[in-house]
Amino acid sequence: MNKSNTVDGKTIYTVQSRQGLELNLSDLTIDGRLDIFPHIEEKGLMFLQFRRNRVIVTPGAYIGLIPLTPNISIDVRPKLPVSNLARVLDAARRSLRSIDGADRLYLSSELKSSSVLEFLAANLLDAIRPIFAHGMHKEYVVHTETTSTPRGRIELSGTIRAWSRGQFHKLQAQRFEQSSDIPVNRLIKGAVYFVLQRLRSNSPESRMLIRQANAAYFEMPAVIGALHPTDYEISKTILSGNSLPAMRHYYYRALEIALLILSNRGIVLQEEGSDIALETFIINFDDLFEEYLRCVLQRQADRDVTVKDGNRDGRKPLFDDHHEPLAQPDIIVASISTGRAAILEVKYKERPLREDMNQAITYALCYGTDRAVLVHQNKSGGAKGMIPLGTIRGIRLDAYAFDLGAENLEAEETAFADRMFDLVRSPQSSLVAA
Repeated sequence: MNKSNTVDGKTIYTVQSRQGLELNLSDLTIDGRLDIFPHIEEKGLMFLQFRRNRVIVTPGAYIGLIPLTPNISIDVRPKLPVSNLARVLDAARRSLRSIDGADRLYLSSELKSSSVLEFLAANLLDAIRPIFAHGMHKEYVVHTETTSTPRGRIELSGTIRAWSRGQFHKLQAQRFEQSSDIPVNRLIKGAVYFVLQRLRSNSPESRMLIRQANAAYFEMPAVIGALHPTDYEISKTILSGNSLPAMRHYYYRALEIALLILSNRGIVLQEEGSDIALETFIINFDDLFEEYLRCVLQRQADRDVTVKDGNRDGRKPLFDDHHEPLAQPDIIVASISTGRAAILEVKYKERPLREDMNQAITYALCYGTDRAVLVHQNKSGGAKGMIPLGTIRGIRLDAYAFDLGAENLEAEETAFADRMFDLVRSPQSSLVAA
C-alpha cells in the first residue's frame, strides 16, 4: 500500500518502483494547467495516465525521492529488498545522480562508500558555487611583524627584543588586516582537498567530478592556508550558532557538508533522516542491477574467463545475412580454454516473463551457444540460485534468482560468479560463433 506523510507543508508519497499511484487531477494543477516539474518527462522519471478527474502516476526505472510538483514528491523505493545500496553502487562503479533544486534529509553514518563520497563531493562543489558568485567571507586578523617600515601600533616588548639582538633599525608593529585565511574558508578548502585525495577516476562521472574539484580548489585564494587544529571546532560553533553575517548565509550549506566529509562521515541512502540536507539522488535501478552483476563477474573472473558487455564490446549482427539489427545480450561469459560461452540476460523482476525467455533463446542461437540464463532478483522468501526453465533444440534455459537483500551480499556475489563460470567450464556448453 502507498504511504504518505507531510514535511514542511509538502506531501511525500512512498511507492515501489513500477507501482502506480492514483492522485486527484486537482492536486497537480494550478489555474487549470498542470504544475508538474519538467524533469519528470525530460528524464523519463515517471509516466502519467489521465482518467477523468484522476491521474495515475507510475514511476519508471528510477528510484529516489523525486519531486513531482512544488507540493508533491514521490519517494520511489526498490520493489525488492536491497541490503546495501552503497555496496551495489560501488561494485557497479556507478555515480549517484541528483535533481537540481530538490533536497532531502539524510542520516549520517560512517563513510565507507566511494559512491557516497562522490555524492557528498558533488554536493560540496554545488554549495561552493554561491561563495564564488557572491564573494568569500573575510575577517580582520592580527598581523604582527618586525620591520624597518612599521605600520600600525608599535609593540614595545617586541621592539625591545629586536634591539637586544642588535636590530636597532627595526620595530615590532601590530595591525589588523582583512583576510580570507580564516577557519571557515580553510575548512571548506580542506574538505575539497580531502575528496581530491580519495576520489577514484573509475567512470566518466567521477573523472568529471575530479576536474571540477580541482578547478574549485585552485579558484579559492592561494592565501587560504592548510587546516589549523582548531578550525573544525570553530566552524562547528559558527554553524550551530549561525554566527556569520546575514549576507553570508550561503556559507552554511558548504560548511555543513565540509564538516560531514572531514569527520569521515557519510550518509545512509536507504533510510529517511534528519541530520543533513543534500540534493535528492536518483538511480536507474534497471541499469544499476545489470551493471552491478556484470562488474561482480568481471571482478571475480580469472585469466581463463572473459566477461563482456553485449551492449558494447560483445555485440554482433543478429542475422547471418544482415548487419542490422544487432544482438546485444547483457552479459557474455566465455572460457578461453574451452571455447564455451553462456548468454546472461539481466531482468530487474521477481521472475522472468515469456518475452524474456524468447529474447534469451534468440541470443543463444545467434551466438551459437547452448546455455542461456535469465538473471533476476530474488523475492523475499523465494527460491535462490539456479532454477531450470526448459530445453529447446539443445539450448538449455535457466533462471538465476540473485538475492540483493542477502545479509551477506559478498557471499551472494561469490556464489553467483562461481555458478556462472561453471557453465562455461563444463562440457555441455559450446560456442560456435562470437
